[in-house]
Amino acid sequence: MNWIPRLVVMTLLSAGLAISLSYLLKLDEDAAAFRMNKPVQVTEANIVDVVSRMPLHLRIRSVEVSRTYVAIDLIAVTTTDAGDTIRDVYEIPRSLFAASTNINQVFVRVLDASRGQESGAQLLVAADARRDKAAEGEEGLRPVGVEEIQAYLDSHYRMTYTPVWKERHLKSKNEKL
Repeated sequence: MNWIPRLVVMTLLSAGLAISLSYLLKLDEDAAAFRMNKPVQVTEANIVDVVSRMPLHLRIRSVEVSRTYVAIDLIAVTTTDAGDTIRDVYEIPRSLFAASTNINQVFVRVLDASRGQESGAQLLVAADARRDKAAEGEEGLRPVGVEEIQAYLDSHYRMTYTPVWKERHLKSKNEKL
């Protein structure tokens, strides 16, 4: 007959532990370990946190934040793979639109710094992404291959490719053939 009080005590302790853990989760919702990835208002105070979560291949040269737009400059060199560049141009607006409530436009520029001077870097690719245009493609699956990402960028964003980019990109494609 000793097992009934023990069972009741263990049940009460387990229930108390479960309730206290769920209450603790509500208290620590703002802590990084418990935070859900909810969209937030992106400002100069938290842009570093938002950008640091992006899986990028290229180095970031500069970031400019406004109330409704973000402009990011990336640095590429001659050895930079075109696929990595295209993936980064795709990833930046996708991540910013998913992580923010106030960003409606993202400008991404990829600059060629292969001449050794970052200040005199030449434009390779530019993208002007708008939230309403990017949302049109969300009902389908995410593009996977470089060609799919390129097609998505060309159809949903305003893309600009410079002659230097075209020469370098076409040259690398022809070498693979």
